[in-house]
Amino acid sequence: MGSSSIFCKEVPYSFSDHGLLDDRPFVDGKWLRLPDRKTFPVEDPSDQQNLAHVSDCDASEYDKAIVIAHKAFASYKNLAPRTRGDLLRRWSQQVSNSRNDLAAVCTLELGKTFKESLGAVDYAVRCLTWFANLAEEGCGGETIPNSNPGGKTRIFTIRQPVGVVCAITPWNSPYSGVLKKIAPALAVGCTVVHKPAPETSLCAIALAKTFDRAGFAPGVYNMLTCAPEKAAAIGDLFCSHHLVRHVTFTGSTAVGRYLAQRCGANLKKMTMELGGNAPFLVFADADLDVAVKSLLACKFTSAGQVCIYANRVLVEEQIQDQFVSKLLEAITQNIRLGSPWDDKSTLGPLYSVKGAGKIQRLLKDALNKGARLLTPDTYKDGSAFYPPTLLVDTRSEMQITQEEIFGPVVGVSTFKTEDEAIQLANDVNSGLAGYVFTENVSRLFRVAEALQVGMVGARTGSISAVEQPFGGIKDSGLGREGSRHALEEYTDLKAITLAL
Repeated sequence: MGSSSIFCKEVPYSFSDHGLLDDRPFVDGKWLRLPDRKTFPVEDPSDQQNLAHVSDCDASEYDKAIVIAHKAFASYKNLAPRTRGDLLRRWSQQVSNSRNDLAAVCTLELGKTFKESLGAVDYAVRCLTWFANLAEEGCGGETIPNSNPGGKTRIFTIRQPVGVVCAITPWNSPYSGVLKKIAPALAVGCTVVHKPAPETSLCAIALAKTFDRAGFAPGVYNMLTCAPEKAAAIGDLFCSHHLVRHVTFTGSTAVGRYLAQRCGANLKKMTMELGGNAPFLVFADADLDVAVKSLLACKFTSAGQVCIYANRVLVEEQIQDQFVSKLLEAITQNIRLGSPWDDKSTLGPLYSVKGAGKIQRLLKDALNKGARLLTPDTYKDGSAFYPPTLLVDTRSEMQITQEEIFGPVVGVSTFKTEDEAIQLANDVNSGLAGYVFTENVSRLFRVAEALQVGMVGARTGSISAVEQPFGGIKDSGLGREGSRHALEEYTDLKAITLAL
């Protein structure tokens, strides 16, 4: 058992580096103590006890941070690309050096199994390294000959950093969800003000600690925590502040719509990664063992609390019984609900009891409308630990097919033809990710191209990689994170016409 002055209780981990644990905001290269010392609690989902209390910053503190970031931008944008890349590499090394402790903070706040949390830190290291390398390459430009008759000019294009970026990040990806926004912004020369999710404030603080050790100039990255009830005011500030040029957000579609309206009114750039409702299509000619294995990873990792994970499993009617039998056996043999600190556990708690309440609501609606439950209903009211759950005979009129479940629940529907499968898959407002399993290569391409989503897993349930353009269409957001395209989101394109 370990303890620290930051924690309200004993925790089942002994930290090697207590310097990662703090309750203060990071602004202008300093760890600040708020004058009024206002705080809010962060909860451990395993027992719903308060884990720690962190600073509750208000709009005035964020406003000061924006002004500081704007001042820092004047010099940071002029750093050589290789220098920015070196700084990001140093940050990556600091994250790697703190691998176990960062993973422990993630498990404490989010309930991820410790093994999964280690993987989340490794992904963060890859993210920083990837954008460090891209920083050196830059966004490039082009030379365009003037097409006017007799025109003796050449047009050159360059990309320049937009300025201050304000980032609002999610609780379910407290490292990768942060760095997929911040790393490309820093890579191109922007400065950042970051509002992390309240639920994972300690993760954001620990990550900022590693940034502080990397050697960046003061004001380049600023991180301030705040209680949930202040989120709307901070969002309004980001969207209206005259020094903010870009707002990046991951969260619900409803909040994304509101922020988009506010940014639109002030002509600010945005990137948004919003809700998903991913279809998982399994055709009769698919390798069912591969499909089942992929679905387990694409549904039960992180307790199913990932926006790109399978939400609607659509199986060709003639193989439903065979597929469901294999899936039920795989769940029974491979998914073990338990303490996230237990090496044998593959499924920890949800991020909060609220998540379990939503699942209960969706499950009740589905059962009342004819769905059948194939797994034992062992959920205990008031707990964040939700057991792996398998439903069959789900239909489009059920809430569980129309809403993002965000939990370890699989609902299986059937289809008769390829056209019907595509129609069912696309019959929702969201369009983030989709999955297709078939051994027919022609069908694989046809269906992948027909799905109205931003990302497709073709015979795989694993599509998250920093090299991939990450984002959706329809109600699932705007712009792309990850890949080279992420750099473009944080730049303005400038054309220079030169007379010869």
